[in-house]
Amino acid sequence: MKDKKFLIKVIWTLSVCVIICLIYAHYEYTQLQVKKIILESEDIPEEFDGKKILFLADFQLDTWGRYNKKQMDRIVNLVNSQEKDIILVGGDYTNWTGKIDRFYNDLKGMEIPKYGTYAILGNHDYNDVERNSQKLRELGYKLLVNENSDIKIGNEKIFIAGVDDYRKGKPDAEKALNGIKKENFAILLNHNPDYFEKMTDTEKEKADITLSGHTHGGQITFFGYILHAEVKHKKYAYGMKESNGHKIYTTSGVGGGAFEMFIRFFAKPEIVVFELRKNKRIIGK
Repeated sequence: MKDKKFLIKVIWTLSVCVIICLIYAHYEYTQLQVKKIILESEDIPEEFDGKKILFLADFQLDTWGRYNKKQMDRIVNLVNSQEKDIILVGGDYTNWTGKIDRFYNDLKGMEIPKYGTYAILGNHDYNDVERNSQKLRELGYKLLVNENSDIKIGNEKIFIAGVDDYRKGKPDAEKALNGIKKENFAILLNHNPDYFEKMTDTEKEKADITLSGHTHGGQITFFGYILHAEVKHKKYAYGMKESNGHKIYTTSGVGGGAFEMFIRFFAKPEIVVFELRKNKRIIGK
């Protein structure tokens, strides 16, 4: 009898803990934060010193039966409220094809800054790659699929390069970085950080930093410790990392979900703002 009462008490306690954690996880999902990072390099032209680049990825605000309009509004409003010169979008827009039109209609509200918005594709965008590509271009975004684009201010320029998705596409960093010299300032967009390990040192040397997403910062962590992320190289699962002097930043993303729920547990959604700073020494090359 005592054992039965003890078991009931344990089950009841665990149930309460699970409910509390779920309530918190739903709350944390709404707590979209802005992370600010100084990006220093001697390769940054004088004209770009102090310019701000906003990076976000992994919307995926839809489940099979729902679409999170409130979170979408939070994202758009927060992006629009930030001081920025360029926006970079790291892929994974919707989970289901049925929500594509609604998502891109809402994304129209995200203002394009003075020097443009640049985007790549993620694995989920292959649910209908042609349609997603068309929608991005219709919004006025420069879609980069194994290619690069320069941004000019006066006689100076920087480069934004992007590779195709590692899982579903055919990424080619050599092609994406073609024409870029080591002394140029370049940012490489690469949805899945696992591809960073496939790049050669020569390719990495052409990019001052690689920006990735895909992992959602673990989505559900053990109080910050990432138990699982959909990458082979978990060392790149979240945050700023360095490998042989080459920098990669993996964002936790702005949306996603788990078990058909809009939840995050100690893996807050984020928008990242990089401020470019010219200095006399190379950092991250």
